[in-house]
Amino acid sequence: MNFFVNREQLALRLASRKASGQKIVFTNGCFDILHAGHVDLLQTARDLGDFLVVGLNSDASVRRLKGESRPIHPQNARAQVLSALKCVDAVVLFEEDTPVETIAVLRPDIHVKGGDYRPDDLPEARVVRENGGEIVIIPLVEGFSTTLALEKSQGHKKSSGENSDQAIIVIPARFGSTRFPGKPLAMLGGQSVIARVVRRALQTSAQKPLLVATDDARIASEIAAQFASGDALAVMTSPDCHTGTDRLAAAIESRFGEVVERVIVVNVQGDEPFIEPEHIERLIEMMRADDELQMATLATPIHKKSTQSDPNVVKVVVSQRSRALYFSRAAIPFDRDASGAQTLRHLGIYAYDARWLFKMAALAPSKLEEIEKLEQLRALENGVEIGVAVVENVVPIAIDTPQDLARAEEFLKLSGN
Repeated sequence: MNFFVNREQLALRLASRKASGQKIVFTNGCFDILHAGHVDLLQTARDLGDFLVVGLNSDASVRRLKGESRPIHPQNARAQVLSALKCVDAVVLFEEDTPVETIAVLRPDIHVKGGDYRPDDLPEARVVRENGGEIVIIPLVEGFSTTLALEKSQGHKKSSGENSDQAIIVIPARFGSTRFPGKPLAMLGGQSVIARVVRRALQTSAQKPLLVATDDARIASEIAAQFASGDALAVMTSPDCHTGTDRLAAAIESRFGEVVERVIVVNVQGDEPFIEPEHIERLIEMMRADDELQMATLATPIHKKSTQSDPNVVKVVVSQRSRALYFSRAAIPFDRDASGAQTLRHLGIYAYDARWLFKMAALAPSKLEEIEKLEQLRALENGVEIGVAVVENVVPIAIDTPQDLARAEEFLKLSGN
């Protein structure tokens, strides 16, 4: 079995191979539950060179990264399975959380990673390049992931008669912002804005870990530093995602591949540090109560007359069945006779059936959507109902500008939080 515990011993063997003109390829991972996606990655990596080394996280390292319930299989068993693959030439254990030190010792010609990473986002990028190596990113095989396998297994264990719809919270967090660059990492009361949002979302019954969909390694590092991987994980998404829906769909696809069963995906905005966990629960409950409902959102009563005419505040009109009739930046409904009609402010949180989420992200913007600049109108124009749950006691402070951050700081002082 080509299984080397001592990386210095392996480094000597690799040096002689490199001296004879062979190209060394390195990849790494936990390889907790080996599946077709892993095999495809390893075979593709081996085809890039002459000798493939797999760096394997030790049991202690996996527990730090994945939580105390992992790994499913111990390190020697995982190494034995990997070593049995024809495409794998050697397996080396490492105790650290990243392969930086192992790469520094082995000095591979090519470092392979799978997924939607960008080379510059990898903590080992610098040492690979300093040693004259290159980084190659190989796309994941759709529909295969360790997380998906585990979650399918957990879902099958649910008792009969229990609503088995999983609810997954995804928090899009983009570093770039015209009005406030880097706002997810802005400090608010001693915590970053994104960390406050995550901590609120963790107080719900949604499945853990929740996901933070981001295009920036700094945000990913903040999530890794502040939360155990069993609670919250960053998922890297392309900077080319044009809308929050695109980023949401990309994160779910990257994490779980194709979703063929009903899964509830809750989009919590990354700039809402005061969102109430109970309000997120209301949204999840609404989706679970109706298997046919493909999308839902929240609204709250408007009490200030000035707010009713503010185009920055989106209004919604709701049917007797708690379904959205229309969203607009205009004051709706128009109270012609001044009868005191109740107006509702739409809150920018959504829940989707994941299957509809993928379809919606693939649709072209609709006419009304482009007129009002409101993405949810795409669903209505395509005949999809949107459930609306009305909630009270909403803190109307989202962090869009530095001025908003100052208002939020003042609110924290006054509320004693």
